[in-house]
Amino acid sequence: AIFTGVVLSFIWPPIGSAIQTFSQWAAYQNPVVAFGIYGFIERCLVPFGLHHIWNVPFQMQIGEYTNAAGQVFHGDIPRYMAGDPTAGKLSGGFLFKMYGLPAAAIAIWHSAKPENRAKVGGIMISAALTSFLTGITEPIEFSFMFVAPILYIIHAILAGLAFPICILLGMRDGTSFSHGLIDFIVLSGNSSKLWLFPIVGIGYAIVYYTIFRVLIKALDLKTPGREDATEDAKATGTSEMAPALVAAFGGKENITNLDACITRLRVSVADVSKVDQAGLKKLGAAGVVVAGSGVQAIFGTKSDNLKTEMDEYIRNH
Repeated sequence: AIFTGVVLSFIWPPIGSAIQTFSQWAAYQNPVVAFGIYGFIERCLVPFGLHHIWNVPFQMQIGEYTNAAGQVFHGDIPRYMAGDPTAGKLSGGFLFKMYGLPAAAIAIWHSAKPENRAKVGGIMISAALTSFLTGITEPIEFSFMFVAPILYIIHAILAGLAFPICILLGMRDGTSFSHGLIDFIVLSGNSSKLWLFPIVGIGYAIVYYTIFRVLIKALDLKTPGREDATEDAKATGTSEMAPALVAAFGGKENITNLDACITRLRVSVADVSKVDQAGLKKLGAAGVVVAGSGVQAIFGTKSDNLKTEMDEYIRNH
């Protein structure tokens, strides 16, 4: 510990200085470029679950604001809450989470084969409402990022552009973490040009819908409802899914740690080769990400319930 402390006393000062320099540049000198880069990279990291790490400096470190009582606030979110008129540069997230991605979900629904359209419509409308209300986008994004990566690249670019657009138009609103309707309304106390969000947002929705609809058809992308015919998985409730999920992760002996976040099952396994990724997708996973011995299966907001059911099943069998 002493050795580590001595080493860090030499290493940390230049790192801290670099963070401070970047903070000033991003918050005050060139926020249009900085937040455009932020938005693009943040979406690029979503497939790996690393976007939360990238978010921290922008949300909680960049910029500085001192209120009338002498309290100092750092980060775009705390500064906005404290009344800093130069904060609120994360507002671009509202454009693609409340408008763009829901429109993409509708395009995916409309592009499904006629025989699959009703089933896909139910899934996509639910995902679109989740994104619009709460800002949770992964159920939509994981429906196309692996089967149609070109769409995800375009989405990441459009997400990055949303932040400069809001900054240049003077649009500001607050967010806790998600950029959904709940944040949009509850945290609007220090907002600017709130009326512009639905106007620009509808324009963003049109762009997303048009691009997705045209490319899905032109490139014959296998988005939900357009796949080659396969045997459908049996519909099951969360409690009935637990045994199948445990089996898909290679059995309880293969599971070394089981956890969940708001949209993903996060499972550490002894042998990744025993994980049945196709089986997980048949059970309803929008996507599966493998990193080392960790496997993430995206089941949306029911992930925590599935984790609880799996825990109970493993304990009792």
